[in-house]
Amino acid sequence: MDLIELIKKYPNQESCIRFLEEKRWGNEIKCPYCQGVKTKRVKNEHRHKCYICNRSFSVLVGTIFEATKLSLQKWFIAIYLIVDAKKGISSLQLSRHLKINKDTALLLQRRIRKAMRESHILNGIVEIDETYVGGSMIKMSKKIKDEKGYYPGGMNHKTPVLGMYQREGKLILNVLEKAWSKEIRPIMDMQINPNSIIVSDGFGAYRHSKKAFADHFSMNHNKHKYNEGIYNTSTIEGFWAMLKRAVIGTYHHISVKYLQEYMDEIAFKFNYRKHPDPFETIINKAFERPLPFAG
Repeated sequence: MDLIELIKKYPNQESCIRFLEEKRWGNEIKCPYCQGVKTKRVKNEHRHKCYICNRSFSVLVGTIFEATKLSLQKWFIAIYLIVDAKKGISSLQLSRHLKINKDTALLLQRRIRKAMRESHILNGIVEIDETYVGGSMIKMSKKIKDEKGYYPGGMNHKTPVLGMYQREGKLILNVLEKAWSKEIRPIMDMQINPNSIIVSDGFGAYRHSKKAFADHFSMNHNKHKYNEGIYNTSTIEGFWAMLKRAVIGTYHHISVKYLQEYMDEIAFKFNYRKHPDPFETIINKAFERPLPFAG
């Protein structure tokens, strides 16, 4: 479904509400507060009354759309534009497309990224690597360089990101405080099946992999070792180039506070790059957010 089809299919609030109600409830409306099924639609409103807990609700309660004052059609268009933009779309550009202010566009992006956040257990051959996100400080003042702990060739002023890719499967990105084994090992143990085979570079944080997982192949790039049969880290290393193009080319500067949200968006797009309808995937995930919705 392209953007023109989406606008024709959901031309107004009524059609969007009907679509969401069908997606969430089908033929049996359930109260999102108590899960009761004794409900009745409130006349002339897109709300329902629950006779179990005596509360009223709409299909938007407990979703990324909750308490929105923006039309659902604009929400749907925003989801489409964000999912369709391979390198991402800035909040300023999104605000121009939707004719809304930049702060509202940023709120839309943050909520949609919450729906993009996924949790997977990786299996089989798992490529793992880390990269650093952050701009160049070469032209900055000595004062700022000293504050950030900058030195030529160093990465102290940048934020490390851990990437784990299941061969022919999903990708997971985790923002780290520091790229060291104390932080990386628990993430690997939690998100990778112990029967998996780990493929990494020669970084010391992965040394435990031989004991913790079925096997570990280390590609020591310093010794010009890049593959061992079918084992290599070419996919995850190639992905870093795409990630940095998105960060540098579209977002320019990302606060460390929100960096994980951007990583969730980029990982989602990579994972669903071959999916026939990622828009509908986001809609399905919109109903998976816990109550109450936070920010």
